[in-house]
Amino acid sequence: MKEGQHIAFKDIASALEMYKDRTALVDKFGKSYSYRDFKRHITGARADLVQRGIKKGDKVLVFVPMSLELYAILEALFSLGATAIFLDPWMKGKKMGAVIKQVQPDLFIVTRKIARISWLLPATWKLRKWKLNTIQPNDDDWQIEPVKDDDNALITFTSGTSGVPKGANRTFSFLYAQAETLKHHLKGQEDEACVDFTNFPIVGLADFAMGNTVVVPRINLMKIHKAVPSDLAGQLKESNVTRLIVSPSLLTKAIVGMNITGAGKLQHIVTGGAPISNTLIKTCLHDFPDILFEAIYGSTEAEPICTCTFQDVADRLDQPLKGVYVGQPIDTIRLKIIGFHKGAIDAELFTKNELKDGEVGEVIVTGAHVNKNYFENPAAFKKGKITDKNGEIWHRTGDMGYLKKGHLFLVGRDHRIMTFNDKKIYPYPIEQLVEAEFGYTDVGYIQRHSGEFVFYIGQASNVDKSGIKRRIIEVGYPCDSVVVQNKPLPRDARHKSKLQTENLSN
Repeated sequence: MKEGQHIAFKDIASALEMYKDRTALVDKFGKSYSYRDFKRHITGARADLVQRGIKKGDKVLVFVPMSLELYAILEALFSLGATAIFLDPWMKGKKMGAVIKQVQPDLFIVTRKIARISWLLPATWKLRKWKLNTIQPNDDDWQIEPVKDDDNALITFTSGTSGVPKGANRTFSFLYAQAETLKHHLKGQEDEACVDFTNFPIVGLADFAMGNTVVVPRINLMKIHKAVPSDLAGQLKESNVTRLIVSPSLLTKAIVGMNITGAGKLQHIVTGGAPISNTLIKTCLHDFPDILFEAIYGSTEAEPICTCTFQDVADRLDQPLKGVYVGQPIDTIRLKIIGFHKGAIDAELFTKNELKDGEVGEVIVTGAHVNKNYFENPAAFKKGKITDKNGEIWHRTGDMGYLKKGHLFLVGRDHRIMTFNDKKIYPYPIEQLVEAEFGYTDVGYIQRHSGEFVFYIGQASNVDKSGIKRRIIEVGYPCDSVVVQNKPLPRDARHKSKLQTENLSN
C-alpha cells in the first residue's frame, strides 16, 4: 500500500506499516487483531468493494455494528474516495426511509442479521446489497485514490426532531482535523499504545491513526441500560484496558462494575456526548482518586469544543446557579456567544449580536473540525449555520450559555428558553440546585404552554415537594408546582439525556 496524496491518510498508513505486530482491535468476543491483520482486512474489504463497482464519489450506506469489519470497510471506502453513510440506529423507520430515498446510495452494506430486519424498510428493497458475513483478508498491493479537502468521507444522519433528519458532512479534511484535535487526549506515550474501551466509532478511527488499541464493548450498544456492570468490569481487566472513552450512561455502568471488582489497569477516563450528573462526578472522584477523569463537550457537528477534568467541575459544585461548567474552549476552535435569534442570522445581524463576558446567549463555534454543511439540505444550513462578513462559517450549537474569563458555562437549550417578568430564564441552574441540595438527578424545569412553571422529578419516593418549591422561589425563580412522575422522565433514545418536554404528563 502506498501513501495517498491527502494528509488524512498519512497517519493511518504510517500506523499500518509501523505497528504491524501491535494489537489494533480486540473484538467483543475477546479475539485480538494486529495492525497487520487490520491492513489485510482493509485490503480484503477494498477488493470486495471494487468487485461491486464502488469508485470515487460513490455513496455507501453502512449498517454494520462496531467491529473489525466496520473499520476495515470504512478505511477501504476512504481509500477509494467513496463516502460512507451512517444513519442513527434510533431513527424511526419513516425517517430512515426518507433519508435513504434522499441519499440514493450506490451500495448497502449490511450484516446478515440486520438484513432480515431491513426488509421492514421498503426503501432498502431495491438497493444493491453486500450482505456481510466475513471479509476475506489478502495481501494485494493497492494505491489510495487522491481526494480533495472538501470531498465527503462520511455523512452522519442523526434522528432530528421533525421532517427529514439532517446529515452532517464530514469531509476528509474534517476527519483529519478532528483526529489531530483529539490527539491531546488519545495519544499515548512515545511508542506506547493506549488500550481504549470505547462505544464511539469515530474515536476508533482516530485511535488507529495513532497506533492505539480499540476494545469493542461486549454489550448491545443499543441497550446500554441492560449492560451488566460486573461483565463490563471483567472485560476491562481481561483486555488490560488503560482508558475508557464512553458515554456517561456507559460510564455509570462501568463504575458500578469497577466498584465490585476493581479498576484494573485503568489510568484515564474520558466521557461526553451527554450531560454528566454531579452525583456521578462526585462518585468517580471519591471512589477512584488515582484515575484521571475528563469531560468533553461537543456535538455531532463539532467534537470536541471544550474539555475539563471532573475535579474542575467538582470545584464549582458549591455554586449550582452558575449553570453547568464545561471547561475552556480548545485551542483549535473559535467560540463566541451571540444574542439568541430564532430565525436565520446573516452577517450583519451576527456582527451586532456578539455578547460580552458574562452575558447569556447562544454558543457558536468555527474551526477546521467544525462541520460546515449538511447533505443536500439548504434549509438546515440556513437554520444551523452563520456565514460572517469574511465568509467564515459558524455552527450554531443550540446551547445557551456564557463565557466568564474564558470558561464556558451552559444554562439550557434554545428550545427550553422561558420567560418570567419579561426576562429570559433557563432550566439548568435550577436543575443543578435541586440536584445539589436535594439529591435528585432525573429532573426537568419547564414552562408549560399555559405559562405555568413546573419542576418535574422522575422516579422517586418521599419527595419534599413543598420544600423544593419553596427553595426554587427563594433563589428568585418561579415555581407553580412540583410534579413527581414515578417513572423516568422522557428523554431522547440515543443518549437518554435531552429532556422531551412535549412528552411530560401533567
